[in-house]
Amino acid sequence: MSLTNQSVYEYVMEQAPSITKTWFSIKDGEAGSIYSKNTSSSVAELLTKQHTYTIQTVMSAFLEDESIFAENLELWANKVAKSRVELGTPVHEVLQALSITRQVIWDSIEQFILEQKNIPTELILQWSSKFHFTFDRLTNQFTTMYHAFTKQKLHSQQELIQQLSVPVIPITESIGVLPLVGDIDSLRAKFILEVVPVKCKEEGINHLFIDLSGISSIDTKVVHELMKLTKILSFIGIEATISGLSPDTAQQITTLGISLGNVPTYSTLKQALSFEQTPVQKALNVKVISVD
Repeated sequence: MSLTNQSVYEYVMEQAPSITKTWFSIKDGEAGSIYSKNTSSSVAELLTKQHTYTIQTVMSAFLEDESIFAENLELWANKVAKSRVELGTPVHEVLQALSITRQVIWDSIEQFILEQKNIPTELILQWSSKFHFTFDRLTNQFTTMYHAFTKQKLHSQQELIQQLSVPVIPITESIGVLPLVGDIDSLRAKFILEVVPVKCKEEGINHLFIDLSGISSIDTKVVHELMKLTKILSFIGIEATISGLSPDTAQQITTLGISLGNVPTYSTLKQALSFEQTPVQKALNVKVISVD
């Protein structure tokens, strides 16, 4: 066999099944890890395919056409990084597994060198440099894509949390309730202003009850943001009623010197729904304020 980069590639690819088998015998992740000895058959099958793909990607750097490796690297990093993020595999576990892969592939290259005998030291050093530089690129590309997919996953989770934190609940065809729970920071306040009016229009709601029973504390910023919300709702033809105001909260709002304008307020959601849905009061346009 001629001593070329192509010959190294062909030798290692022929040995790929045994290389992967060796890797499986060495890897030993913690319990629950995809790299544990007791991983499921489906995960083991996935790892086998991806490990073969890893070998092929690394060794494609030994081919004459360098663009092949560049293309393989991008595809490999996307596929493996996305897979590991979806499986919830910590990055340090993946890097440890890749480190073992680096070693078992290089062991195969060393075996090729021993079988050929009398290979010039300069050529051995060339292969070593190419292999380890290639594997460093592989690791760097993986961590870059792993970080990107992790950010994307966290962003999606944050969006879901925000959606769940602003639940507009229809209780009739035209009436809805917005129960707010926890603290309202500037980000959540902005999200409420952007999302609630849209949700109300989508649900055909023309009267929204904003319940503050679950809000841990009321400050000037929170009240101002609520007033912005009621104004935005009024601009698009949606009435707003605020409930969940305790006597202490009402006193706090008064102390802060904040006016709630013409927005009716009630101490409980039950009370608000009872008063606001009374036909006579609707007809007389009576606004009842209670801080019982």
